[in-house]
Amino acid sequence: MNTSSKKNAIFLAAMLSATAISMSQASAASNLMELLFGNRGVGSRAVDQTQQAHPGRLEDDQTTRRASVQRPTAPIKRVVVSAPTNYDYKPEGLVQVDFSKVDTQITASADHGDITPSMAMDEFGLKIDHLKAAHVLAEKEISDAIVSYYATKQRPIWTASYDVTRKAKAVVALFAKAAEDGLDPQDYTVTVPSDYYDRSDIPARLKELADFELALSARALRYAMDQGEGRINPNRLSGFHDIATGRLKPREVINQLASSNDPVATLVAFEPQNKWYAELKKNLQGLGETDEPIRRVAPGTLIRPGETNPEIRNVVALIRTKAPKDYIATHDSVLAAHENGDVYDETLVEAIKDFQKSQGRKADGIIGSSTIKSLQSETNASKRDRILYSMERLRWLPHDFGKRYVFINQPAYRAQYFDDNTEKLAMNIVIGSPTNQTYFFDDTIETVVFNPSWGVPRSIILNEMMPKILSNPSYLENSGYEVYDKSGRVVPSSSVNWYQIASNGGGVGIRQKPSLDNALGELKILFPNSHDIYMHDTPAKSYFKRDMRALSHGCIRLERPRDMAAAVLGVPVEDLKQYFGKNERSVKLKDQLPVYVSYFTAWPDATTGEINYYDDVYERDAYLEKAIAKTRAVRQTASIQTANL
Repeated sequence: MNTSSKKNAIFLAAMLSATAISMSQASAASNLMELLFGNRGVGSRAVDQTQQAHPGRLEDDQTTRRASVQRPTAPIKRVVVSAPTNYDYKPEGLVQVDFSKVDTQITASADHGDITPSMAMDEFGLKIDHLKAAHVLAEKEISDAIVSYYATKQRPIWTASYDVTRKAKAVVALFAKAAEDGLDPQDYTVTVPSDYYDRSDIPARLKELADFELALSARALRYAMDQGEGRINPNRLSGFHDIATGRLKPREVINQLASSNDPVATLVAFEPQNKWYAELKKNLQGLGETDEPIRRVAPGTLIRPGETNPEIRNVVALIRTKAPKDYIATHDSVLAAHENGDVYDETLVEAIKDFQKSQGRKADGIIGSSTIKSLQSETNASKRDRILYSMERLRWLPHDFGKRYVFINQPAYRAQYFDDNTEKLAMNIVIGSPTNQTYFFDDTIETVVFNPSWGVPRSIILNEMMPKILSNPSYLENSGYEVYDKSGRVVPSSSVNWYQIASNGGGVGIRQKPSLDNALGELKILFPNSHDIYMHDTPAKSYFKRDMRALSHGCIRLERPRDMAAAVLGVPVEDLKQYFGKNERSVKLKDQLPVYVSYFTAWPDATTGEINYYDDVYERDAYLEKAIAKTRAVRQTASIQTANL
């Protein structure tokens, strides 16, 4: 040993001796290694990146050069994923129907090769110049369609000579009944010229007819668009709405109206053509216009089976105003026997349980805050509002659901499978919590995956798992998760610089391997979408016993996942046994199946057609109400301005 080596040895011995005064020998060795080579603890760095490039090398190969990623000296700013928000709704503005930039000779000749300006419009009535002088406001797309039609066709739709046609009057009469469809008749108001006019002042008559001609076209197109797609653009309400828009083209609609012998029938055909809309419309009319006084149950009331309580009579009275007609028919004698009673006996308990079931609540027979809320939260006015909102939301979806589909109504916590337009299966579900709301959209079911792995959404990784990963590098492996890189290759969690992932928000994925404890249970039903939402099993079965089941991160948990999987695949439940095991297995549907992930606080019973009302769990009714009010204000303010010209 040379002099230099001896000095180093003495130095090391002295350091070790000094450290041993206050520490055990093992601790001293550890501190010495940290002093000489730096902190290599897995809790503060990402290690072994050479193994990721050469997976064949042994992890304990001391000759491998390991990457050394130090714990940041300053606190890192972690990236978090923000949930979508509700928006301040902006209704569509109105513009002047403007012909000033139209060259009528060019546009007319393009549509009618032999037309001349003298032949334009009605031979004895309106001319294109009369329309140029009219003042009518309309939505931009509707305005463009009107200008395009009259500039190219150069003939009126609603007037002939100096008169208003019968077809026009019939359309105006349809608008007057718009409230029957949950629409506001004032949104379609048009001043109809009288049949009697001063024949000595034809210019005044033509001006009156020009205003009417354009106004009726504008309101007819508005009505068609409102019925066909809704008054409200759902995607402007919140980031939780993902609805396809633009199904109707105003230029196509005005051509249909112009060529139709029955424009009323043409307009009516734009409303949703399904039994749900028909039932909502029928029940809306059945509510009438008055709002009858309603009894209230004393605050804090809690009545258990067998107890005596004077509030029983109020509960019974409320049930008679709230429950569906078929329920009343079934339990009428029991309700009658308890109208003036105060004993909560077995017969009434069974009737209460049936009522709780009809409301999608836990049928425990206990009359508490949940049951009371469902009884007295609805007056005729609130029922009408909820039906109106449901009719509006139905217009956002495809108007024909098809004969075979899955329907998910979030406020009802219910999933249904329909075949040949008949409910074949229904079950309770768990939906996203108010902070992790389930989206409103429609899609197509394509695949059922058995023994699934769970690809953890980026929001959960960054918002919820990252603190655990940073504090315990073994958290993922110990919890049954695996990490994969951008190419899909599984990599050791210890090879990842989690501080970098936490600060920049990306780079790797995490999935939970198939197991009995997997968050997705034994299967998932996929309809690929950008929101990572699907239906799946869950090991947390107790959640289905709760009344309020908005508890997930956004996906739909199924109470009876095997039954739903068999239904969408079109096979008996017994046929699914072959797919269960340890390995993930995907089965494609023979025929893709529509799925409607919807939000309706008033919805018809699939059998009776009676309306059930549900809590507005995400408070979306309030935002829709504000949007409708803003839209009405824009439309009707413009109508007043036009009328005063």
